[in-house]
Amino acid sequence: MKAWFLTGPRQLEIRDTPDPTPGPDEALIRVRAVGICGSDAECFEGKHPLPNYPRLPGHEFAGEVAAVGSAWRGPPVGTRVAVDPALSCGHCYACRHGRHNCCTEVSIAGVHRPGAMAEYAVCSASQLFPIPDEMSFETAAVIETLSIGAQVVHRTEVQEDDRVVVLGAGPIGLSCLMMGRRRGARVLVSEPLCWRLSLAEDLGADRCVNPEVYSLSDAVAEFTDGCGAHVVIEATGEVACAQSAFSLIGQAGRIVILALSEDPVHVQPWQLVRQELTVLGTRLSLADFSELVELAASGRTPIDRLVTHRYPLHEADRAFQDVCARVDGLVKAVVLP
Repeated sequence: MKAWFLTGPRQLEIRDTPDPTPGPDEALIRVRAVGICGSDAECFEGKHPLPNYPRLPGHEFAGEVAAVGSAWRGPPVGTRVAVDPALSCGHCYACRHGRHNCCTEVSIAGVHRPGAMAEYAVCSASQLFPIPDEMSFETAAVIETLSIGAQVVHRTEVQEDDRVVVLGAGPIGLSCLMMGRRRGARVLVSEPLCWRLSLAEDLGADRCVNPEVYSLSDAVAEFTDGCGAHVVIEATGEVACAQSAFSLIGQAGRIVILALSEDPVHVQPWQLVRQELTVLGTRLSLADFSELVELAASGRTPIDRLVTHRYPLHEADRAFQDVCARVDGLVKAVVLP
């Protein structure tokens, strides 16, 4: 099969490799669509704290069951599926307490084991979720992105009428917007790229702000009647934005930071105490993929709108370059083997 390997910063090469062989309780998935995530782009640029070279990237993907092992107990051959990229051990402290996304031995496709930027990938039954015939594979590949937004909203306990500020209108920020709106929250989105801000407005943002044109602090003050946000979601991946969250949050507020960086975010303890803030990280997702598939299929959460750029497998290197360059109009790039 054809597969792309990231061998170092900005070093992607396509190789001919043997088709992977599923174990007795595994399935071979014919990859039909694989998205490029912000963490993939950071690895490509050499900015990820865990670069892990060489690797076969690709953890947002969908496809169809092509072959199964002798002890397979999952969907039959031919089933169209969305894929949860994570596997957990089931016995560590986090797993025993229902937090398998924080498993100490978590194994993520494209990170700890071969990913899906290829023609085939191997999966376990727990990772596969059937999708309806009318759902495109590229939409199914973005279910994983939506699951991150679902986890953020769960972690921050977003409630009806909360005033939520989302910093960044990339795929994850927009997923947080959609899931927050589903809970009845009012959402302000901050984003400097005009096409992403326009999409945020289309997807239901109550207020959209370009922080390079208008004062974000003034906009948040107006949006929250001077009280500060109930929830601030840092979805840019930038430490400076994570830092700014502390100037936008109100009393008893919740901040979630998604930035993958080794650079520190400076917090004054007196602010944590005086405002009794909750500061959270979030990793992967505890969301039920079956429910998210149903939600996406219903049209109530139009994640298909996130996919703006499509590339054949042999142009995956150009897809990575375009994502990192933030070419005009790009929100989510998907490679279609």
